[in-house]
Amino acid sequence: MQISIEKTEGLERILNVTVPSETIASKVSEKLNELGKEVRIKGFRPGRVPKNIIVKRYGSHARQEVLGDLINTTIQQAIKDNDLEIAERPEVTEVKDLDDGSYSFTAKLEVMPEIPDVDFASISVSKEVSEVSEKDVNAMIKKLQKQKQEWKDTKAKISDGDLITIKYAAKDGEKQIHPKSGKEKMGILLGESGVPDALIKALIGLKKGDTAAQEIEFPEAFNVKEIAGKKVSFEFEVIDHKRGKLPKVDEDFVKEFGVESGKEEDLKSEIKSNLEREMSNVILAKSKETVLKAVRDAVKDVFISEKMIERESEALAHQAMNQAQQMGIENPPHPDHKDFIEPAKERIVNSLIIGKVAKDQNIQVDYTKVREKVIEISQTFENPSQIVEYYYKNPELLASIENSVLEAQAVEWILSQVKVKEKKISFDKMMDSSL
Repeated sequence: MQISIEKTEGLERILNVTVPSETIASKVSEKLNELGKEVRIKGFRPGRVPKNIIVKRYGSHARQEVLGDLINTTIQQAIKDNDLEIAERPEVTEVKDLDDGSYSFTAKLEVMPEIPDVDFASISVSKEVSEVSEKDVNAMIKKLQKQKQEWKDTKAKISDGDLITIKYAAKDGEKQIHPKSGKEKMGILLGESGVPDALIKALIGLKKGDTAAQEIEFPEAFNVKEIAGKKVSFEFEVIDHKRGKLPKVDEDFVKEFGVESGKEEDLKSEIKSNLEREMSNVILAKSKETVLKAVRDAVKDVFISEKMIERESEALAHQAMNQAQQMGIENPPHPDHKDFIEPAKERIVNSLIIGKVAKDQNIQVDYTKVREKVIEISQTFENPSQIVEYYYKNPELLASIENSVLEAQAVEWILSQVKVKEKKISFDKMMDSSL
């Protein structure tokens, strides 16, 4: 069998193969012998059909099967023998039956881009670090209190943190644009709702039953589309006013959050542990993004085929649509994959960098870390042990965890090789910048 691989432009390779007639004849004979044991033809006992009848009826079909098998096995063997990493499914572009009974075919292969060797020691990156303080823990307890607070009617003046319900009408000049007639209700939690500052300022100091009018410009992202991005004359009446009463941090409060001892210090300890774990994940994600960008800059001339970019950008577009559906958007339009070309390139090069580092440094998946990751995920569910079992019974889910762990190990190795300058920031800033 004659096999040659021709290098063309970019990542394309042309595989030329000629299969000798003797090989084909031998394989066809084997195939026909197998068929002779299985086929049933009227007038002959099973396995006793004459060879010439088998050849006449099934010879052409057997040859096509043999040639199909030879094409597939030869391509795979050529890929293996030449240590090629294939980016796309091989495409057979030409087949020929030659005069001497031999057979030739040509296949187009696209290989994975090659990442050049990187001098990691010459790369410098900045790494943001932080720590969880007592202030951060207390702030989280305050949030937990707010989750459990009781809302009670009040006749006091409106202040920050109060829960307000208004009836309003928005006008553009003399024309009422929302609602079309009458008034609409809107609930507002002062200090947390995404309403304009001008409206909050107009509400502060009013009481239930008060009315007011104000020129207010609403942001583009406001959830009432009729007034989003517009400056309107906003007339409203306060129809309900509640003030929250925070619960005491006592034994009952602590136990509501799964701390059986009921002790405040144990709740604080658990909160601190959870915040540190979240912060660690954020630091890892930010460090990964920073160091991979630095390495991408060092290998910016690496060639990536248009097919790879198109496939990855389409996957990102589809992912964006799925996320929109998960957020409750019905029938979201499929985004144009062209809007995802740059992030697609980054993802491809990141994957190539991770793969090269893992291969060159012989980094193997640490299955202890895999289990730790699965357990960490399971802790967010009601029955953690069932979630762990589910992951270990689902090969695809477990493979995704293994890939993320291997990626983290490779990034950790890169960080150990580059020059890292740490920059300390507050916990709040660290977590806010991760959004």
